[in-house]
Amino acid sequence: MSAATAWSSARDEWSRNARLRWGVGVIALVIGVWVFLVLRDWRDALAEEYLDRHAYLVKMQSLVGQDEWLERAEAAARIRAALEAEIPLADTIGIAQATVQTWARDLVAASGAELQVQAQAAQEVEGHPGLFRVPVVISGGLQAPKVMELIRQVESYGSLAVIEESLIMNRQNETFSLTVVAYFQVQEGVADAGA
Repeated sequence: MSAATAWSSARDEWSRNARLRWGVGVIALVIGVWVFLVLRDWRDALAEEYLDRHAYLVKMQSLVGQDEWLERAEAAARIRAALEAEIPLADTIGIAQATVQTWARDLVAASGAELQVQAQAAQEVEGHPGLFRVPVVISGGLQAPKVMELIRQVESYGSLAVIEESLIMNRQNETFSLTVVAYFQVQEGVADAGA
């Protein structure tokens, strides 16, 4: 059957069959409505995006003349530099862990109480290559004023160290637990080998 014969047969069927004409009309109408709805949704999305961008532009234009943003950026840069100055360098993760454990044991010895020091695994800070958090848990029985003194000593540590968690487990026995995290910058090549 050639293309001309097929075309002639289809044309004859079209002219003889009313249901075919109605069916094609309904299909064309459904496709037309669907295209109309898709285009309308696209237009609405573009209008919403335009309004969002316009609101952002108005917001940015209102901030352009404000000099305090420059002052805030400079202050933030100074604070960041001071914070980074508190992060000590270590050749390896093992040296960083040993440094934190020694410091924690010295704190415990100075308290005069029998406290436990438990080291935990060092972890690299996400998004900051070579920066490691080195946690250590100090726990045991100690009176509240001495716990506060221990906390003050942790806060006055020369390097960046924070108390991540503190628990008072039993007030009568005066047991507590402090999770202290110290931060160290470890050389990248050495950090990969030690991890």
